[in-house]
Amino acid sequence: AQAIPAQAGFVTGSNLLVRPSGSEEPGGASAMAMATILLLGACITHQALSLKTAQSNYSEVKAPESITLGLIEHHFLICNAYASHKPLSVYRVQESRFLTGDVPIRYKECRSYPLYLHEGEGFEFQEGDLKVGTFSATGLPQASTTMLVAPVRRSPFGRSAKFMSHAFVENKAAEVIVVDAFGAEGDAGKDGAVKIVDQGGDGKSLPFGAIVPLGPGKYELALDGGSSSHSKAEVPMETLGSSRHVAMRVGIDAGGSKDGESFPQELVVFPQVVAVAQDSEASPQGEFAWPAV
Repeated sequence: AQAIPAQAGFVTGSNLLVRPSGSEEPGGASAMAMATILLLGACITHQALSLKTAQSNYSEVKAPESITLGLIEHHFLICNAYASHKPLSVYRVQESRFLTGDVPIRYKECRSYPLYLHEGEGFEFQEGDLKVGTFSATGLPQASTTMLVAPVRRSPFGRSAKFMSHAFVENKAAEVIVVDAFGAEGDAGKDGAVKIVDQGGDGKSLPFGAIVPLGPGKYELALDGGSSSHSKAEVPMETLGSSRHVAMRVGIDAGGSKDGESFPQELVVFPQVVAVAQDSEASPQGEFAWPAV
């Protein structure tokens, strides 16, 4: 896949661009960061597997919504990669309310919210009473889609957050995006990938940043390569129709320092199972073939 050059930010993998602003404020009362949703479809080289058409149906949190004429409803998918023992609350500035209600999002948890988004509106992420960062939704897609936002700790020694984001492009195949949200001091954990194995036992190693169409079926995913300290546990995933999935390496490593926090490398997959109604005009399932990566 084509790499995206960093612009006042940095690149994770080949397709995930993070644009932070503001400065790190370790332990400060109001550590702030900004990030931008980017539509990466023009920079993605898709790798075709067998396809089957259907409508996806995520398990969603229904939030009160005031519909504004001309706005487009998106599936706002928040995956909490912010390594902490405390959950994160998400405050929607545009409507002066907590998107998460009375139940904050725990570390390694994902939730999908159907939202009519306003260009440029902000979402404040809070750990208890501490604001760790603000995500700004700019450059919104002009068609309804699933948009991923993953808050990540900038450093094991501070509380400030950065954000990783991605907008899925329209595709009748199921897709999985492979995200590296692991943070470490020095070169620890810089390598690695995610191994995916189909029902027939055939597998491939997918690099971080890859976005891969998948045929309908059951898969097993696990962290592959890199540090031997990561969890090698396999995580099941079932794709149906045009479902959208996230495979994300999480954790943070303070390098043995007592001044920072460390959380082990783990793989989070969401959703693992998708309940969908099959499209009556679904195309016949093609012969399965792994892409060349």
